Amino acid sequence: MSSFGIVIRDGFHATRDAAWNAVNLDTERIAVTGLSRAGKTVFLVSMISNLLAMGRGVAGNRKNTLPKLADLLRENDACSSRLLDAEIENAGTQDFPFFDYEGLRDQLARGTAATWPPVTDRPAMTTLRLKLRRSSRLGQFAGDRVLRLELLDYPGEWLMDLPLLEQSYETWSAEVLADLSQPPRSRFAAEFTAFLGALQSAAPASDKTATHGFRLYRDALRRAREDAGLRWLQPGRFLMPGPAGEIPLMHFFPWLGAPSPVRGTLGALLRDRFEEYKKHVRADFFEKHFSRFTRQVVLVDVLGALFAGREAFEDTTRALRSIGQAYARLLERDWLPGRGIKSIAFAATKSDHVDDLQRDNLRKTLQYYIEAGKVPKRGRATYHTVAAVRCTTDIDVRDAEGRTHRAVQGLPLGENRQRPFQPGFVPAGEVPEAYWSNPYFVMPQLAPPEFAPGDAHPIQHINLDAVLADLLRDEL
Repeated sequence: MSSFGIVIRDGFHATRDAAWNAVNLDTERIAVTGLSRAGKTVFLVSMISNLLAMGRGVAGNRKNTLPKLADLLRENDACSSRLLDAEIENAGTQDFPFFDYEGLRDQLARGTAATWPPVTDRPAMTTLRLKLRRSSRLGQFAGDRVLRLELLDYPGEWLMDLPLLEQSYETWSAEVLADLSQPPRSRFAAEFTAFLGALQSAAPASDKTATHGFRLYRDALRRAREDAGLRWLQPGRFLMPGPAGEIPLMHFFPWLGAPSPVRGTLGALLRDRFEEYKKHVRADFFEKHFSRFTRQVVLVDVLGALFAGREAFEDTTRALRSIGQAYARLLERDWLPGRGIKSIAFAATKSDHVDDLQRDNLRKTLQYYIEAGKVPKRGRATYHTVAAVRCTTDIDVRDAEGRTHRAVQGLPLGENRQRPFQPGFVPAGEVPEAYWSNPYFVMPQLAPPEFAPGDAHPIQHINLDAVLADLLRDEL
């Protein structure tokens, strides 16, 4: 074939493929976000594994591991599914780190040697392709449809930068320093506040001073997170810098000692770095990646916050409200033209740590505190409880007086026998004052259940199917 003929052939194929894609290929971008340690990575591993299990193999051997999602995909005869296949798409020219689904899943599937994935310290993405038979007879003439689900996992700490993008350095400093003056933060910030007290308002710009102050402030944030379970900690990249590491523009800290800083002073250097940090975060992540996502899963460890005590819980609810308000503001910004979140699923995670009679209480508490703030008005919000990997079974236990109580039973990490646990009362909605007078329950870290290795086997869960069904209902 002549070179001219090859060009004609390739042009025909490209036109045909473009026309097919325009009719049959849709992409939904889903960001799995949430406060740190809410289980984002585990949620994605279970989601992918269960979708693959539901979509692979001959129809009679497929696993109905996501029943509520399967109902949306059921054909008119109520027996067969419109989901024909599911596969992980090759990364191709993806400009984002690849989410290591297979490695993470195998790590969870080691039985008694299983370990939970490490805390997410950098963003990662993968794409699932779902092949779907069209539901209408007219649509079937166009052929089968392919729905691409681009899935993003990123550090929960970065969510704290959403509200910060709308603040000035002075406003942010005033809020942070007011917080640091109050317990429990004041316990962790003594060295940092002493450092601030020794600074002069006209101190010259100094990398050494800025870096030292940054590290004292960052260490106070780390202790607040590790020792008190606090989550409202800004900036997010001070705790989880990501692939770029600790770069010089991050070397700033909150300070009100130079109300009108002039060029060449420390105050001006800190303010300039704060503004550059916002530009960097917006350009590097929110404009480039986050703004492209059309659906959100926001995970919250409500139970962990309740068990950590009043201070940790109130701090978590403050973070939730601020994040919701930031979503609402950012969706109206002109740097997101024509874009918006179609659907948001808020989910209280680790619901397997309480018995089946109390799980809905977690959902009601989550909904109450999020709706006390603002959620994005352009998106549809739903509320759930979920356990992406179920580690417990529900049982009845008898107390010393012979009364029966509901409990859960699971295997603590490092042990070889399952044990029952009774976490106690879980509030439903607003937490009553009396709740905080009770001793706080400490749930041990539980081992994941044994399941088959490989990339297309079901993983036991609670309500993962409901989250996905609500998230994707209008697209399926």
